[in-house]
Amino acid sequence: MLLGLIVPLLMVEVPPLTDYPNHLARALFLAIGANDPIMSKIFAPNWQIAPNLAIDILLPPLLRIMPPLIGGKVFLGFAAVLPASGTIALNRACFERRSYWPLAVGLVVYNVPFLLGFINFQIGVGVALWGTAAWIWMARRHPVLGIFVGALFGLAAFFSHLFAFALYGLLIGCWEAGSVIQRGLRSDGIALFVVRRLGSAMVALIAPLLLYLVSPFAGTGGAVFRYGWLTKLKTLAVPVAGYSPLLTYGILAVLGLILAGLLVTRRLRIAPLAFLAFPLLTVLFFALPTGAKGVFYIDTRVPVMMGFLLFAATLPRVSRPVGVVIFLAIAALFIARMSLIGRVWVEAQQDVADVRAVLVPVTPGSRVLAVDALVDTSNGPIVPSRSLARTYPNSFWHYASFAFIDRQAFWADAFTLSGQQPVISQPYYDRSGKAGAFPMPTLQMLTGAGLAPGKPKPSHLTDWPSKFDYILVVNASAGPDLGKFLPGKLRLVARHGFAALLAVRHPAR
Repeated sequence: MLLGLIVPLLMVEVPPLTDYPNHLARALFLAIGANDPIMSKIFAPNWQIAPNLAIDILLPPLLRIMPPLIGGKVFLGFAAVLPASGTIALNRACFERRSYWPLAVGLVVYNVPFLLGFINFQIGVGVALWGTAAWIWMARRHPVLGIFVGALFGLAAFFSHLFAFALYGLLIGCWEAGSVIQRGLRSDGIALFVVRRLGSAMVALIAPLLLYLVSPFAGTGGAVFRYGWLTKLKTLAVPVAGYSPLLTYGILAVLGLILAGLLVTRRLRIAPLAFLAFPLLTVLFFALPTGAKGVFYIDTRVPVMMGFLLFAATLPRVSRPVGVVIFLAIAALFIARMSLIGRVWVEAQQDVADVRAVLVPVTPGSRVLAVDALVDTSNGPIVPSRSLARTYPNSFWHYASFAFIDRQAFWADAFTLSGQQPVISQPYYDRSGKAGAFPMPTLQMLTGAGLAPGKPKPSHLTDWPSKFDYILVVNASAGPDLGKFLPGKLRLVARHGFAALLAVRHPAR
C-alpha cells in the first residue's frame, strides 16, 4: 500500500499539486539562495516562530544534495507515507494487534488539501498520528519518559502545522480522558489519577502553546469568511475526493455500507479516544470558517483529520470470508484511485512543459506576473476545460514558480507572508508581489476590466507595466489573440500550447 502511494510520484516529473511549485521555489532559495548573487537580490531569509515550517526545515537540506525536482518528489513521498504509516501505528497502539483494516487509509492520503499542495498540513497530520501512537505506547511502559517524548512530538507537530498540533493535543487529551472514564469517576484515588494523567498531557503541550502566543501568527489579522451550509456539507467528502466525482461518491458509498454493516452487527471496535475525538472534531468542523488570518480552506482540514482517524481508531471483528470481501473491495477502490491520479498527473505534464518552455526567454532577476486567459468577463462565462488536472484542483495556479526555479526570476505569487513563511521579498521586488494571495488574476484585469463591482484593483496590478518585465499567460489557447493584446504595452515573445509569454514594453526600451 505504501509503495502504491508513491507510484504516481514515479510517473511524472512535476506532481501537479497546486501550491507545490511555490513551496519548492521557496525551499530552493533557502537551500542555496543566500550565496547566489541573483537569488539573494530577490529574496531574503526571515525566520520567525511560525506553526507552518515543515517544508522550510526539511526540504532545503534535500535540495543541497539533489536536483530540485528530484528532491521535491522525495519530500512528497515522505509526506504521503508519514500519515499513512502513522495511521497504522496508532491503530496498533490502540488495539495492540495487527490488522489489514488500517491499510484502507490509502484511500485518504491523496485528499483534497494534499492535491492543493498543503504539504505542511499533511506532514503535520503524520507527526500527530505517530506522536499519539508513541504517547499511548509509552504510557503503558515508560510514563515518565513518555512525557518527554510527547513534548518532542508536540513541538514537531507545532512547527509542522497549527492544525497538526491541535490534532495531536486533541488525541492525547482524549486518550487520557478515556483512561479516566475507564477507571471510573468514583473509584479510589481518582482525583490523583486525573491530575497525573491529564497533567502529563498538559506538560507535553505547554511549550508549543507558549510558542504560539509569542509567534507573529497569533496576532495576524485578515478577513473571516464562510461558505454556505450546502458547500460545507459537501466539504465532508474531501478526504477521498479528487478528480472524479463518480469515484469520490463510489468510495463514500462503499465505505458507508461497510461501516454501517459493522455498526449494525456490532462488529466494529472503537478505541476510547474516538468516542470523544469524533464529536469534538465534528463541532470544530461546523464552527470553523472557510478562511481567516490570510489562510484559506481552513475547514477542509478537519474532515481529512477525521478520515485518517477513522482507520486509526476502529477495528472490525469479522469472519475471514467477510474480511476478504471487505479487503478486496477496498483494494479495488485504492487501485482505481491511484490509477486515476496517475493518469491525470501524466496528462498535466504537457501543461508544465509548455510553461517551462515559454519561460526560457525570461532573464534572471526580472519580474513575472502570471495571469489566466480562461476568464473573459466582457465576452461571457468561464470557458470549460477538458483537462481534469486544470479544473480540480486548479493545479496551474503556481506554475509561474518555475520562473524562479528555472530562470532565477521573481514571480508575483511567491509565498512570502510574514509569520507564515521564513522568506521575504527584497524592496525592489516587494511592490510587485502579492504574497501568494488567490485567485490568479485574469488577463482582462490588465485592461482594467474583470474586477468585481466595488472591489479595488489589487495593489500589485496598479501601474503594472512599471512593476513587471514579463506576463505569463496560462490557458493561452482559450484567450484572445495575444499578438494583438495591448500592443502598446505588451509584445508576444513565445507561445506554446497551454502557455504564452508577453514582454512588457518599458518606455526606456
